[in-house]
Amino acid sequence: MQTESPTPPWLRDEPELLALLGKVLDRFDKQPGEARSQRLYIPLEKNLPALKRQDDEADRLWHFVNELTRQNLCTIAAGKRGPYDPDWKGARLAFEPEAETTLRHWLKRPAETPAIQHWRQAVETAAAEGAFPGEIEPLMKRRIAIPDMSDAEVVAAFASIGAIKAPLTLRQLSARLFRGDSKRLDDRESLLLALFPDLPLMPRPLVINVYLPTACNGVLFIENQDSYTLACDGNPPAASDLALVYAAGFRGTAQRLRQRDGVRLHYAGPGQAQWQDAFENWWFDLDPPPGPLAFWGDLDFAGMNILAVLRQRFSQVDAWEPGYRPLLDQLTAQGGHTLEAADKQNQTDPGVTGCNYADRELLPAIRAKGCIDQELLD
Repeated sequence: MQTESPTPPWLRDEPELLALLGKVLDRFDKQPGEARSQRLYIPLEKNLPALKRQDDEADRLWHFVNELTRQNLCTIAAGKRGPYDPDWKGARLAFEPEAETTLRHWLKRPAETPAIQHWRQAVETAAAEGAFPGEIEPLMKRRIAIPDMSDAEVVAAFASIGAIKAPLTLRQLSARLFRGDSKRLDDRESLLLALFPDLPLMPRPLVINVYLPTACNGVLFIENQDSYTLACDGNPPAASDLALVYAAGFRGTAQRLRQRDGVRLHYAGPGQAQWQDAFENWWFDLDPPPGPLAFWGDLDFAGMNILAVLRQRFSQVDAWEPGYRPLLDQLTAQGGHTLEAADKQNQTDPGVTGCNYADRELLPAIRAKGCIDQELLD
């Protein structure tokens, strides 16, 4: 645990730093239980306006920022900057959860009763009233924070699921429980089924956009919308004879991707009449594909993870070299952004994807040089 070191005597004379540290505590107070173990990132220039002046006052403030790091209160995540930019250009402060104790001591803001205790009390009360026919332990472990709703109100919303008889999708159910917010139950299907083993959930079909050209000599899965629409318009030219599939990132890796009741294929392009039946026979019935299968997305770990899972769903899918090569050249020549700088710190290195080109060239470059998004190309 972080020890309660003495409050630095200079801190009371630094209102911008005091406000920044207060914001860190505010963020800690608002974190849901499952996020309590994650570090917090605070942009420096946004929260310390004096740095933008790049004068003696800015240098003094930067000195005090470094004092915070020397006291192990935080670390500095460097930003991308030019040779003549100051050290703080684009930088962020990263606060570990252990810093909370020291911050509360310095700012004289004692912790309230831990939010997880309030949450568990609300769950136990509802369970004692027979609200949950299944297991409550998954709900006890992690607090689910909903803006403008108390813990008791959130738990009551979950408890009301027991009265639902008609099948609903997760999005429909969420909208009914949480004041029209349809996304609060995303990735929580296992929690719901633990609480209500007989809950009638209806699968939500995935919407897949497919562009079929006049000549179809393969299939290219594209991660991002802008790149998909440009490819439909013929850019890059190397994609002009490929069926293009846009599935909005990770949605394209879902288990039900190749089940007829799990997706809705929406077609565009001049080759619809000629190629649609053959395309669906491959997609759903495992007929041979119309040619080689490839994936093109961001040059980052998330993109490589999508590639790895697509290879599980569609077998021989390789990273598309005509799309990745210019990204790789740019990354090698000028570098890219770090995971932290683009709020991608939750991405995980897949290790290997099974694609030789990705494993031998793309992944090593990401590890060494950083990331580049595919929208860089126009």
